[in-house]
Amino acid sequence: MYNQGFGGPGFGGPRPGFGGPRPGFGGPGFGGQQQQFNNNQNDDDEWEYVTDDEGDFIEDENGNILTPQEAEQRGLVTRSDGTTDRGLGKNLLIGGAILGGLWVMNKQLKKKKRVKKANPDNVPYKWVEFTGTYPANTVTVTNSQLGKTFAVARGKYKDGIHCGYADTKNKNMYTSYGGEEVTLKKYEVLTCPANRVQWVKCTNPANINASKAVIGGYEKDGLELYVTKCKRDTVDYFGKTNKKAYCAYYGFDGKEFRINDFEVLLFN
Repeated sequence: MYNQGFGGPGFGGPRPGFGGPRPGFGGPGFGGQQQQFNNNQNDDDEWEYVTDDEGDFIEDENGNILTPQEAEQRGLVTRSDGTTDRGLGKNLLIGGAILGGLWVMNKQLKKKKRVKKANPDNVPYKWVEFTGTYPANTVTVTNSQLGKTFAVARGKYKDGIHCGYADTKNKNMYTSYGGEEVTLKKYEVLTCPANRVQWVKCTNPANINASKAVIGGYEKDGLELYVTKCKRDTVDYFGKTNKKAYCAYYGFDGKEFRINDFEVLLFN
């Protein structure tokens, strides 16, 4: 088993904006083939839309979610070079390189950001906000050597959601980022019937069955993180991995550690 302090740039280092590629922009500048308006997103079971001042989608007066190109087709926004007179009843520019240009909103609309749902549909597990007590069906491990019980947990950090473990005695959560251990006070715990999850040995994250893996969080670019169990000496700690990694990562004693021989949590 390979288990050492992580001294490189660190798991979860800086990546481009949250959410990864989005439909309708990110390629060449506006003017190519237009995307046909369709309010029924194919992946609505995976994503949700939240109001955001710098959102990349637009919600019209009927609640339909549109890309800037779709909104332009309906006359709701206008492509701009940034010199448009804002004194003509126009709202502030929807700006940024992520759109490949600038847009002016022609009427009062809501800007939206597309983010992953906290709890995917059609799975037996659920992430629940920790409010001081741990639910009876929290996924845990008891370490007799330490006399402690750890719960699978996750929390927000550096524009992402990172999984790790919560110490049920001191009620702190521990994960890792950029070579360091991270301690969080606000977090969620994983709940699931005991017979609906199982730990499976893993030595190559690229081979993880993503359709059955418990999603423990996301990097800020939308890269999925999976829940892992990492053994240090005789003690089990919960950590994280992703399909682009070659190992799992967990926080301990102020540092981020990596391990090549670990277990990943799957549901059935």
